[in-house]
Amino acid sequence: MRRYLTLIFALLVVMNVSRAHDSQPPSSIEHYPLDRVSKHIYVVHGTQELPSPKSRGFMNNPAAILTNNGIVIVDPGSSVEIGKQLLKKVRKVSDKPVIAVFNTHVHGDHWLGNHGVREVYPKVPIYAHVRMIERVSAKEGDDWINLFMGMTKGAVAGTKVVGPNIGLKGGEELTLDGVTLRIHHTGHAHTDHDLMIEVVDDKGLFFGDIVAAKRVPNSDVPQDASFKGTITAIKTMLNGQFEVFIPGHGRSGGREVPDSSLRFLEKLHSSVTKYYNQGLVDHEMKNQVINDLSEYKDWNNFTEMGRVINFVYQEVERDNF
Repeated sequence: MRRYLTLIFALLVVMNVSRAHDSQPPSSIEHYPLDRVSKHIYVVHGTQELPSPKSRGFMNNPAAILTNNGIVIVDPGSSVEIGKQLLKKVRKVSDKPVIAVFNTHVHGDHWLGNHGVREVYPKVPIYAHVRMIERVSAKEGDDWINLFMGMTKGAVAGTKVVGPNIGLKGGEELTLDGVTLRIHHTGHAHTDHDLMIEVVDDKGLFFGDIVAAKRVPNSDVPQDASFKGTITAIKTMLNGQFEVFIPGHGRSGGREVPDSSLRFLEKLHSSVTKYYNQGLVDHEMKNQVINDLSEYKDWNNFTEMGRVINFVYQEVERDNF
């Protein structure tokens, strides 16, 4: 894993430079509001930029679900500081204690903030897929801290690995202080262990990074991502009766949020498959695929389409053997 994260770091440095002109400059979590998106759900919609000294590592959508007498936290961010800053924001809408934390997947921008929550609530249970618990036990958390220390020039210093301690597999229904959560897992998608969290009363769904609104997906560790699996996950959840969708990155909203990601991924996979069947390899089809997807040229991360095409090509090639 350390070898892969070293590669990611090199790629992300280049990506940060290439997107220095983006319209949404990175800032730390205190500069973003806590938005109410449904009766029980509040979200801090973070920057679409990658971790940097200015953002102090903040880039995801940390969230809170208010229960009758408590708070459930989802994906508390990438550092001890961000986790604490999230709690500070949530206290403006509720003075109740945190009764649970959920992590959607192992990528460090989503869960290293567990440390900040546990410092305030030492016994709070932290839920995640059993596979995430295995991967954290294999020291992936240390790798993510080291990665973010480099990207932020030490802004996440002091963050310790505080992994989840209650394993889920998908299919569970949990009622926490009057609010019912259903846990969904459709198989390998953004990672091999993504959890999607349904807030039943609100008809709300946390997608984790299976959906990133108006963003070309980051798939810097190829063995983590399945593009076909991501398409399957989105299609499966769109069959549900949801009204509010919270992506891992980008703005929450209605059905248009996962719909746009699904259309992009289907068109990307179809385009790569078409040129693969014509005998082209990834670098030969790059310009044609980018042209096929030109309607998405204003999405965050579109400048990295060549890299993404390479990963989709590898998946298509594997599927044809």
